[in-house]
Amino acid sequence: MPRPESLFAAETIKDILRFVQDGGRLLAFAYRFGDWFTQSNLRELAMPLGCLLNDDAVIDLQTLRDTNPLEAFFDTPRTLLPLPWSVEGVSTVRWRTMATFTVLPGAQARPLALSAGGACISFNRTFRKISFASLPIAVAGLHGRGRFALFGGPHAFEAGAFGLLPSHDNARFLRNVLIWLLDDGSPDLVAAPNAHHSDGTFFFDHGLDVIRAGDTNENQHTVRYVERMLRRTGVLRALRRAKWAP
Repeated sequence: MPRPESLFAAETIKDILRFVQDGGRLLAFAYRFGDWFTQSNLRELAMPLGCLLNDDAVIDLQTLRDTNPLEAFFDTPRTLLPLPWSVEGVSTVRWRTMATFTVLPGAQARPLALSAGGACISFNRTFRKISFASLPIAVAGLHGRGRFALFGGPHAFEAGAFGLLPSHDNARFLRNVLIWLLDDGSPDLVAAPNAHHSDGTFFFDHGLDVIRAGDTNENQHTVRYVERMLRRTGVLRALRRAKWAP
């Protein structure tokens, strides 16, 4: 339930940014559909760091058709983990439905993990647009003397009933991120030469990335189809755990 007292006050945001600027470290997690879903203002904290938190969710449509929403997932191979220091001992990381980020031009931030794209779509609830591109679901960056890592959702590093920390190479990936975050050495943010890369979400005229054929009516039909699926499966609202628990 959204509560006004859970929002970051302007002074709190200034204090956090000043803390990182002076050499502090920040690890933050959003949630699917970003601030639209949680009615929070994490976007106001991420923006001065050069990262926009989008009101979208990465969803593997094939998985969602056959899986309860709280158990839906998608995987990223190491080719979608662009920063070399993050992939030591890692071949695959598994995620739940989560938001994406747009890295602003000139920002001292880089994608840390990218979604798979294709059938693993991004649906922006605010703009009612779909992207089939591979987008940043986590970013790492610098702010003054400090460092930060932002993730579009927490589930990959949770150990509860729906957490994915024991899955695949998630624990090793988190360890690599924490080592970089807490290290005082050279902050290498250079992506691997052959790494897939995207700075964020960019839409074509009719709201559908990649698809270049078809008219507006056809594209809107696709958007409505996805919205119906998300409503039917409950992804657009808070889900009661008891409903899905064994």
